[in-house]
Amino acid sequence: MAKLNIDLKDYESGFARFDSLMQFKVKDILLVSSMYDSFTLEEDGHIAQLIFNEYIELNLSFAPQIKRVSSGDEALQLLAERNFDLIMVFRKLGDMDIVAFGQKAKEIIPDIPVVLLAFHPRELNISYHPDFSKAVDKPFFWSGEANILLAIVKYIEDKINVDYDTRLVGVRVIILIEDSIRFYSSYLPLLYGVIMRQTQALMADGLNLSHKLLRMRARPKILLADSYEQGWELYQKYNQYLLGIISDIKFSKSGQPDDLAGLKLARKVKKQMPDLPILLQSSNLRYVEEAAAENVAFLHKRTPALLTELRHFIRQNFGFGDFVFRMPGGSEVARAEDFHSMEQCLKDVPEESLIFHASRNHFSNWLMARTEFDLANRLRSRKVSEFKNAAAVRAYLMETFKSFRHEKQLGIVTDFSRKQFDLQSDFVRIGEGSLGGKGRGLAFISRLMRRYNVYDSFEGVRINVPPSAILGTSVFDRFLENNNLLEYALGEHSDKEIAAAFQKASLPKDIRADLGAYMEIIKYPLAVRSSSLLEDSHYQPFAGIFDTHMLPNCHPGKKVRMERLEEAIKYIYASIFARKSKKYIEATGNRVEEEKMAVILQKVVGSRRNDRFYPVISGIARSYNFYPIGNIKPKEGVVYAALGLGKTIVEGGNCLYFSPSNPQNLPQFSSVKDFLDNSQQEFFAVDMSDPLVHPAPGAEAGLIKLRKEQAMDDGSLQYVGSTFSPDNDRIYEGVNRPGIKLITFAPILKTKIFPLDEIVRFLLQLGSSGMNIPVEIEFAAELSSEPGKPHDFGFLQIRPMATEMVLEGVTLDKFDNGKIICKSNQALSNGRINSIKDIIYVSPDNFDRSKMPQMAAEVGRFNDQFKMENRSYLLIGPGRWGTADRWLGIPTTWDQISSAQIIIEAAYGDFTVTPSFGTHFFQNLIAFQIGYLTVNRTNEKNFINWDWITSQAIADKTEHIRHIRLENPIKALIDGHTGRAVILKPKK
Repeated sequence: MAKLNIDLKDYESGFARFDSLMQFKVKDILLVSSMYDSFTLEEDGHIAQLIFNEYIELNLSFAPQIKRVSSGDEALQLLAERNFDLIMVFRKLGDMDIVAFGQKAKEIIPDIPVVLLAFHPRELNISYHPDFSKAVDKPFFWSGEANILLAIVKYIEDKINVDYDTRLVGVRVIILIEDSIRFYSSYLPLLYGVIMRQTQALMADGLNLSHKLLRMRARPKILLADSYEQGWELYQKYNQYLLGIISDIKFSKSGQPDDLAGLKLARKVKKQMPDLPILLQSSNLRYVEEAAAENVAFLHKRTPALLTELRHFIRQNFGFGDFVFRMPGGSEVARAEDFHSMEQCLKDVPEESLIFHASRNHFSNWLMARTEFDLANRLRSRKVSEFKNAAAVRAYLMETFKSFRHEKQLGIVTDFSRKQFDLQSDFVRIGEGSLGGKGRGLAFISRLMRRYNVYDSFEGVRINVPPSAILGTSVFDRFLENNNLLEYALGEHSDKEIAAAFQKASLPKDIRADLGAYMEIIKYPLAVRSSSLLEDSHYQPFAGIFDTHMLPNCHPGKKVRMERLEEAIKYIYASIFARKSKKYIEATGNRVEEEKMAVILQKVVGSRRNDRFYPVISGIARSYNFYPIGNIKPKEGVVYAALGLGKTIVEGGNCLYFSPSNPQNLPQFSSVKDFLDNSQQEFFAVDMSDPLVHPAPGAEAGLIKLRKEQAMDDGSLQYVGSTFSPDNDRIYEGVNRPGIKLITFAPILKTKIFPLDEIVRFLLQLGSSGMNIPVEIEFAAELSSEPGKPHDFGFLQIRPMATEMVLEGVTLDKFDNGKIICKSNQALSNGRINSIKDIIYVSPDNFDRSKMPQMAAEVGRFNDQFKMENRSYLLIGPGRWGTADRWLGIPTTWDQISSAQIIIEAAYGDFTVTPSFGTHFFQNLIAFQIGYLTVNRTNEKNFINWDWITSQAIADKTEHIRHIRLENPIKALIDGHTGRAVILKPKK
């Protein structure tokens, strides 16, 4: 009979050795970054639990101290003065090359680990520098998930501690062989996430607090290699401690790329350790059979569920999952997830299953993964033949495991307390995980406001972040896992089908209990907002991809209000997998399965007026104006303001824009006619008349669009209105005299009844200084007419501008007009574009503005074709692209024009619209570096050569759209300094 091993020494006698593990800990981190990046490191992902849980919550030792500096010179000076354990460099240094910085840092403190954290793949180009490996230990890619920071810290600690810890108590090791920065940046957080979850489960099994702390130090180590030689060296050194190997197939061997390096290594390892779990992964499916021939698992790198399948392999093969009791034939008979359930299973499973596992060291392997080394060694040293019969084996195992059974772990640690939460709680977290992009921005600006005491900086105004609760991304993860939704959502299903499946699913019970306590107190209108990991991040804002649902939240029954809230949350979760979201995520080079969603529950700023709720002012502001008009200068920034909810601005509707440095200069309204034609006519509010309204896809439910005259009835127009007198063709400030009422914001911008421009200018400066980059903010304000009651200014959101636009030198020579397709002195972007051979344009011959929704659909079909062919194109059409108002332009969504590289907004006959971008549309233009030209009049500086365009052969057409395919590419020159551009005909 096979043998069951056990070490006769008492497992507790060796417990004290655990306090000698992990002698090197990262205690002092030097962070070279902007203030915003530093805040992200400290706050995103609830660092107290996710990253430094063993330090802070369990008070084992001092929590790591993070010292932030914003330049290379300052960092080097600090290194000369004090010691650090790790240097993290975020993005580019303003004063020196990263390679030069790393080399100088290591001269000051030899062997100090230096890691580069990149926000975008193009920032990793520095890794090709010949001296990069001498200066930087490892580069990592960060897509917004804070767990990569945990992985970096643990990776550095593991690399330094592994020799001692394996020799001392036999700490287990996992070897990861991967040379792709993006892939190991995804794999390491996943591996550490599984390990940390095991550690947290282990804490519940600890005999006391001290034992729990010490056990945490014995988690498995993860060692990273990027070549055959490195992988084999690690195997030879730690093979007796291995849990398994995860390896790419193609990587370097003998200094040269080797397409079969992973297979060769696996074959060599299997000869020595046939039962060692090995996972090979590749983008080429032809290796499946070869992997199977070597008795190793295979994972296709291009599978949509890559990380899901990797997680499944780890749990099933490394001992991290449940202990599955099987019969010798392979059928499952029971499952144990912890020590308590293990004891129950040992009592009931058939003898054949018990002996099957005991004779193969399965119990000790499972324990090893849970850092129970002494118990594992004790079981391993015992032989089944030593026992009288199977009953004796069962009794022994039951008794042994019973001593390791401890009280269950408490629920998820969270800032939200059902007992303590009240209306004074301004910012709470429900569940664990990241806050997401918007949530991170809110938390960041909340900290800045607190630090600089912004709340009462302006007399008579209270500035704050509206009371908010955030569901962390772990709630999203648990929702998908508990309801088995991920595979379904990644499949080929319609948006409607996915939304329906999500609505049928249930949120985790503990989260529902927290939300129930929350809704017991919160009875004001709520904005339920998305906050995905990738939203509002550098280079990829994801602006407008996910919906915000407005809930009136005024039903007297908590059950009804709770149901509506859950519906809204689930619609936001489903929106990640909607068609337009998937297309956008793919366009940014990200994976849908890597995106995660936090949800913000935010108080709507405003007041109830009859059966509607809205603020007097909503707006967005940018600290840099990439589209200056008139005398507005780019560095002055720009503000877009509207009456009512911000949906008007977000969707590109008519609103007021001005420079916060010169608020009385309104270039869009140079005449009375401009005010009459282009000022805001309608506004949005939360509809309070129907407490039973259900959220719905599209997020229109719960909203109502109103005419400006209704704001007059509400009394809100007095703060932003003026009156046009037809008798003398003049506009007068205020709304008390007879005449046509207009939304001009004159009482605010001229009479200064509210210091909007001063507040915005101050907050833009504050945000830009904190992020070291131009920012965009969203805000809302409610003005008070009650004596002694301050006005409310709500800071709703802050995001970095989509990218820092590098204005390279572009000279627009005096080209002959005969060589020009288009010329504009209102252009966004910068540089040269020389690769476009396709032109899509709305035919001017049969243009009918009432048909613009149909035009959007037709453009979308062409866009899908170009995306499949990986071709870009020039797009020409009337009015504002991307507007939600069909009468102002073609109401395309972003996925309908995502392959356009240049877009022209043109006048079609007498149809001319003042240039204006919805905030989301604008962010996407900058993020994808798309040229955007406006040609609203025809003169020497602005024109489209329609004669040339319409004379070209038509490659394809629809009712309203024409497609031209040219033999040679057109050439576009855009001068970002002056906002001028020309598009030249192709060379013959």
